[in-house]
Amino acid sequence: MSRAKIRGIFFDLDDTLIHYTEAERSALAVGCRMAAQAHHGISERALAMAIFQIYERRFCHGTEGFRELATLSVEEFRFRLTSEALGTFGVEDPTLVRTLVDAYRVAERAALRTIPDVRHTLSLLSPHFRLGIITNGPSAGQREKIAALALSEWFSEIIVDTEFGHPKPDRRIFDHAAERIGLPPEALLFVGNSLPADVAGAKGAGWTAVHLDLESRPAVPRTPCPDFTISGLAELLLLPPIAVALTQSGTPEMVVVK
Repeated sequence: MSRAKIRGIFFDLDDTLIHYTEAERSALAVGCRMAAQAHHGISERALAMAIFQIYERRFCHGTEGFRELATLSVEEFRFRLTSEALGTFGVEDPTLVRTLVDAYRVAERAALRTIPDVRHTLSLLSPHFRLGIITNGPSAGQREKIAALALSEWFSEIIVDTEFGHPKPDRRIFDHAAERIGLPPEALLFVGNSLPADVAGAKGAGWTAVHLDLESRPAVPRTPCPDFTISGLAELLLLPPIAVALTQSGTPEMVVVK
Protein backbone atom coordinates (compact mmCIF):
# COMPACT_ATOMS: atom_id res chain seq x y z
CA MET A 1 0.00 0.00 0.00
CA SER A 2 1.30 3.45 -0.88
CA ARG A 3 2.34 5.66 2.03
CA ALA A 4 2.00 8.82 -0.03
CA LYS A 5 -0.60 11.35 0.98
CA ILE A 6 -3.91 10.68 -0.76
CA ARG A 7 -5.21 13.80 -2.49
CA GLY A 8 -7.74 12.39 -4.94
CA ILE A 9 -10.49 9.77 -4.66
CA PHE A 10 -12.31 8.17 -7.58
CA PHE A 11 -15.38 5.98 -7.28
CA ASP A 12 -17.01 3.33 -9.40
CA LEU A 13 -20.68 4.15 -10.08
CA ASP A 14 -22.88 1.05 -10.32
CA ASP A 15 -23.29 -0.75 -6.99
CA THR A 16 -20.70 1.54 -5.40
CA LEU A 17 -22.47 4.90 -5.38
CA ILE A 18 -25.86 3.65 -6.58
CA HIS A 19 -27.82 0.41 -6.26
CA TYR A 20 -27.98 -0.35 -9.97
CA THR A 21 -28.08 -4.14 -10.33
CA GLU A 22 -31.27 -4.22 -8.28
CA ALA A 23 -32.86 -1.43 -10.34
CA GLU A 24 -31.84 -3.05 -13.63
CA ARG A 25 -33.23 -6.42 -12.56
CA SER A 26 -36.51 -4.83 -11.48
CA ALA A 27 -36.91 -2.89 -14.71
CA LEU A 28 -36.00 -5.87 -16.88
CA ALA A 29 -38.57 -8.01 -15.09
CA VAL A 30 -41.29 -5.45 -15.81
CA GLY A 31 -40.46 -5.30 -19.52
CA CYS A 32 -40.10 -9.05 -19.98
CA ARG A 33 -43.37 -9.69 -18.14
CA MET A 34 -45.20 -7.28 -20.46
CA ALA A 35 -43.70 -8.98 -23.52
CA ALA A 36 -44.72 -12.43 -22.25
CA GLN A 37 -48.27 -11.21 -21.67
CA ALA A 38 -48.43 -9.77 -25.19
CA HIS A 39 -47.00 -12.90 -26.84
CA HIS A 40 -47.61 -16.18 -25.04
CA GLY A 41 -44.76 -17.88 -26.89
CA ILE A 42 -42.24 -15.68 -25.07
CA SER A 43 -40.74 -16.76 -21.78
CA GLU A 44 -39.81 -13.91 -19.40
CA ARG A 45 -36.57 -15.60 -18.41
CA ALA A 46 -35.63 -16.54 -21.97
CA LEU A 47 -36.21 -12.96 -23.15
CA ALA A 48 -34.05 -11.55 -20.36
CA MET A 49 -31.27 -13.97 -21.28
CA ALA A 50 -31.58 -13.01 -24.95
CA ILE A 51 -31.18 -9.33 -24.07
CA PHE A 52 -27.99 -10.00 -22.08
CA GLN A 53 -26.58 -12.23 -24.81
CA ILE A 54 -27.24 -9.64 -27.50
CA TYR A 55 -25.57 -6.97 -25.36
CA GLU A 56 -22.46 -9.13 -24.99
CA ARG A 57 -22.37 -9.95 -28.69
CA ARG A 58 -23.14 -6.48 -30.03
CA PHE A 59 -21.93 -3.93 -27.47
CA CYS A 60 -19.17 -5.35 -25.26
CA HIS A 61 -15.63 -3.96 -25.54
CA GLY A 62 -14.02 -5.08 -28.77
CA THR A 63 -17.25 -5.02 -30.79
CA GLU A 64 -18.37 -2.42 -33.31
CA GLY A 65 -21.25 -1.49 -31.03
CA PHE A 66 -18.97 -0.55 -28.13
CA ARG A 67 -17.85 2.57 -29.97
CA GLU A 68 -21.48 3.49 -30.65
CA LEU A 69 -22.21 3.58 -26.91
CA ALA A 70 -20.27 6.84 -26.64
CA THR A 71 -23.03 8.67 -28.52
CA LEU A 72 -26.09 6.39 -28.62
CA SER A 73 -29.08 7.67 -26.66
CA VAL A 74 -30.50 5.55 -23.85
CA GLU A 75 -33.77 5.11 -25.75
CA GLU A 76 -32.12 4.04 -29.01
CA PHE A 77 -29.78 1.65 -27.21
CA ARG A 78 -32.65 -0.03 -25.39
CA PHE A 79 -34.80 -0.06 -28.53
CA ARG A 80 -32.09 -1.95 -30.43
CA LEU A 81 -31.54 -4.49 -27.66
CA THR A 82 -35.25 -5.13 -27.15
CA SER A 83 -36.08 -5.26 -30.84
CA GLU A 84 -33.33 -7.76 -31.60
CA ALA A 85 -34.18 -9.89 -28.57
CA LEU A 86 -37.86 -10.08 -29.56
CA GLY A 87 -36.71 -10.96 -33.06
CA THR A 88 -35.17 -14.18 -31.72
CA PHE A 89 -38.76 -15.21 -30.85
CA GLY A 90 -40.02 -14.24 -34.29
CA VAL A 91 -41.69 -11.07 -33.02
CA GLU A 92 -41.30 -7.87 -35.04
CA ASP A 93 -43.46 -5.20 -33.45
CA PRO A 94 -41.95 -1.68 -33.14
CA THR A 95 -44.97 -0.44 -31.17
CA LEU A 96 -44.49 -3.17 -28.57
CA VAL A 97 -40.77 -2.45 -28.43
CA ARG A 98 -41.43 1.23 -27.73
CA THR A 99 -43.95 0.31 -25.02
CA LEU A 100 -41.42 -1.99 -23.36
CA VAL A 101 -38.65 0.60 -23.54
CA ASP A 102 -40.91 3.21 -21.92
CA ALA A 103 -41.97 0.77 -19.19
CA TYR A 104 -38.34 -0.16 -18.55
CA ARG A 105 -37.37 3.50 -18.13
CA VAL A 106 -40.16 4.20 -15.65
CA ALA A 107 -39.49 1.06 -13.61
CA GLU A 108 -35.74 1.63 -13.47
CA ARG A 109 -36.10 5.24 -12.38
CA ALA A 110 -38.54 4.21 -9.64
CA ALA A 111 -36.07 1.59 -8.31
CA LEU A 112 -32.86 3.61 -8.71
CA ARG A 113 -31.37 4.83 -5.44
CA THR A 114 -28.06 5.71 -3.90
CA ILE A 115 -26.02 3.45 -1.65
CA PRO A 116 -26.53 4.40 2.03
CA ASP A 117 -24.36 7.28 3.30
CA VAL A 118 -23.33 8.50 -0.17
CA ARG A 119 -24.15 12.16 0.39
CA HIS A 120 -22.96 12.11 4.00
CA THR A 121 -19.62 10.64 2.92
CA LEU A 122 -19.11 12.86 -0.11
CA SER A 123 -19.97 16.00 1.84
CA LEU A 124 -17.17 15.25 4.32
CA LEU A 125 -14.65 14.24 1.65
CA SER A 126 -15.20 17.00 -0.90
CA PRO A 127 -13.55 19.86 1.05
CA HIS A 128 -10.33 17.85 1.42
CA PHE A 129 -9.98 15.66 -1.67
CA ARG A 130 -10.50 15.98 -5.40
CA LEU A 131 -13.28 13.55 -6.28
CA GLY A 132 -14.08 11.73 -9.49
CA ILE A 133 -15.93 8.79 -11.04
CA ILE A 134 -14.63 6.09 -13.41
CA THR A 135 -17.48 3.95 -14.70
CA ASN A 136 -18.02 1.31 -17.37
CA GLY A 137 -21.23 1.45 -19.38
CA PRO A 138 -23.16 3.25 -22.11
CA SER A 139 -22.29 6.94 -21.94
CA ALA A 140 -25.81 8.35 -21.99
CA GLY A 141 -27.07 5.78 -19.49
CA GLN A 142 -24.29 6.37 -16.97
CA ARG A 143 -24.58 10.15 -17.14
CA GLU A 144 -28.37 9.95 -16.93
CA LYS A 145 -28.15 7.96 -13.69
CA ILE A 146 -25.69 10.44 -12.18
CA ALA A 147 -27.98 13.34 -13.11
CA ALA A 148 -31.15 11.59 -11.92
CA LEU A 149 -29.68 11.13 -8.44
CA ALA A 150 -28.06 14.60 -8.36
CA LEU A 151 -24.53 13.29 -7.80
CA SER A 152 -22.56 15.30 -10.36
CA GLU A 153 -22.00 18.30 -8.05
CA TRP A 154 -19.51 16.33 -5.97
CA PHE A 155 -17.17 15.34 -8.80
CA SER A 156 -14.63 17.33 -10.77
CA GLU A 157 -14.07 14.46 -13.23
CA ILE A 158 -16.55 11.88 -14.56
CA ILE A 159 -14.95 9.39 -16.93
CA VAL A 160 -17.04 6.83 -18.83
CA ASP A 161 -15.22 3.96 -20.53
CA THR A 162 -17.30 4.09 -23.71
CA GLU A 163 -16.32 7.72 -24.20
CA PHE A 164 -12.64 7.04 -23.50
CA GLY A 165 -12.43 3.78 -25.43
CA HIS A 166 -10.99 1.39 -22.83
CA PRO A 167 -12.93 -0.06 -19.87
CA LYS A 168 -11.77 -0.92 -16.39
CA PRO A 169 -9.56 -2.80 -15.52
CA ASP A 170 -7.47 -1.46 -18.43
CA ARG A 171 -4.71 0.65 -16.91
CA ARG A 172 -5.16 3.29 -19.59
CA ILE A 173 -8.45 4.55 -18.15
CA PHE A 174 -6.86 4.97 -14.72
CA ASP A 175 -3.85 6.76 -16.23
CA HIS A 176 -6.26 8.99 -18.13
CA ALA A 177 -8.15 9.80 -14.92
CA ALA A 178 -4.89 10.66 -13.12
CA GLU A 179 -3.91 12.98 -15.95
CA ARG A 180 -7.32 14.64 -16.00
CA ILE A 181 -7.33 15.31 -12.27
CA GLY A 182 -3.67 16.33 -12.26
CA LEU A 183 -2.38 13.92 -9.60
CA PRO A 184 0.18 11.08 -9.63
CA PRO A 185 -0.99 7.48 -9.07
CA GLU A 186 0.46 7.31 -5.57
CA ALA A 187 -1.78 10.22 -4.53
CA LEU A 188 -4.96 8.53 -5.81
CA LEU A 189 -7.40 6.10 -4.22
CA PHE A 190 -10.14 4.15 -5.97
CA VAL A 191 -13.31 2.75 -4.39
CA GLY A 192 -15.27 0.04 -6.16
CA ASN A 193 -17.34 -3.10 -5.65
CA SER A 194 -15.66 -5.27 -8.29
CA LEU A 195 -12.43 -7.10 -7.50
CA PRO A 196 -11.55 -7.91 -11.14
CA ALA A 197 -12.50 -4.53 -12.61
CA ASP A 198 -12.05 -1.97 -9.83
CA VAL A 199 -9.44 -3.39 -7.47
CA ALA A 200 -7.30 -5.09 -10.12
CA GLY A 201 -7.47 -2.02 -12.36
CA ALA A 202 -6.56 0.44 -9.62
CA LYS A 203 -3.74 -1.71 -8.26
CA GLY A 204 -2.36 -2.24 -11.76
CA ALA A 205 -2.21 1.53 -12.23
CA GLY A 206 -0.38 2.11 -8.94
CA TRP A 207 -3.38 3.51 -7.03
CA THR A 208 -4.54 2.62 -3.54
CA ALA A 209 -7.53 0.27 -3.94
CA VAL A 210 -10.55 0.04 -1.63
CA HIS A 211 -13.04 -2.78 -2.10
CA LEU A 212 -16.62 -1.92 -1.15
CA ASP A 213 -17.95 -5.34 -0.17
CA LEU A 214 -21.61 -4.84 0.67
CA GLU A 215 -22.45 -8.55 0.50
CA SER A 216 -19.31 -10.17 1.97
CA ARG A 217 -18.56 -12.02 -1.26
CA PRO A 218 -15.70 -14.55 -1.42
CA ALA A 219 -12.41 -13.43 -2.96
CA VAL A 220 -11.94 -13.97 -6.69
CA PRO A 221 -8.98 -16.30 -7.42
CA ARG A 222 -5.89 -14.63 -8.93
CA THR A 223 -7.31 -11.16 -8.30
CA PRO A 224 -5.06 -8.63 -6.53
CA CYS A 225 -5.99 -8.03 -2.91
CA PRO A 226 -7.34 -4.56 -2.10
CA ASP A 227 -5.41 -2.29 0.24
CA PHE A 228 -8.59 -1.93 2.28
CA THR A 229 -12.01 -3.58 2.39
CA ILE A 230 -15.09 -1.78 3.71
CA SER A 231 -18.65 -3.01 4.17
CA GLY A 232 -20.28 0.43 3.93
CA LEU A 233 -19.35 3.65 2.19
CA ALA A 234 -19.08 5.72 5.38
CA GLU A 235 -16.32 3.39 6.59
CA LEU A 236 -14.13 5.08 4.00
CA LEU A 237 -13.90 8.04 6.37
CA LEU A 238 -12.15 5.89 8.97
CA LEU A 239 -9.42 4.47 6.72
CA PRO A 240 -5.96 5.77 7.70
CA PRO A 241 -5.20 7.68 4.46
CA ILE A 242 -8.58 9.43 4.72
CA ALA A 243 -8.82 9.85 8.48
CA VAL A 244 -5.42 11.56 8.62
CA ALA A 245 -6.56 14.29 6.25
CA LEU A 246 -9.83 14.75 8.12
CA THR A 247 -8.02 14.86 11.45
CA GLN A 248 -5.59 17.50 10.23
CA SER A 249 -8.52 19.61 9.06
CA GLY A 250 -10.37 19.30 12.34
CA THR A 251 -13.20 17.26 10.82
CA PRO A 252 -13.21 14.02 12.92
CA GLU A 253 -16.00 15.10 15.24
CA MET A 254 -18.24 15.27 12.17
CA VAL A 255 -17.44 11.74 11.06
CA VAL A 256 -20.28 9.44 12.05
CA VAL A 257 -20.52 5.93 10.59
CA LYS A 258 -24.23 5.24 10.59
